[in-house]
Amino acid sequence: MIWRYLVDESLTITGRPVVVWRVHVAFINKIDWKYEGSTASAAGGGRTHTFGIREPAKKFGPAAVYERTDIVLSGGKPTYSLD
Repeated sequence: MIWRYLVDESLTITGRPVVVWRVHVAFINKIDWKYEGSTASAAGGGRTHTFGIREPAKKFGPAAVYERTDIVLSGGKPTYSLD
């Protein structure tokens, strides 16, 4: 499950500081996972070993189970739209 949210400091959208505007639910199989090795070096820094999803847009894009129509992406960021 992935939920997308925005922080509404002005409280104008729902009267709350956080607005969940989209929720995706997808069934993930073993083949969908990919290993993403660590970029940490002996000197430190980087991240630990993690796993990701292959082609996440294909897997989660059509799996939206909730979506607010008054929130749109603008410049890659969620924005409240009165249209």
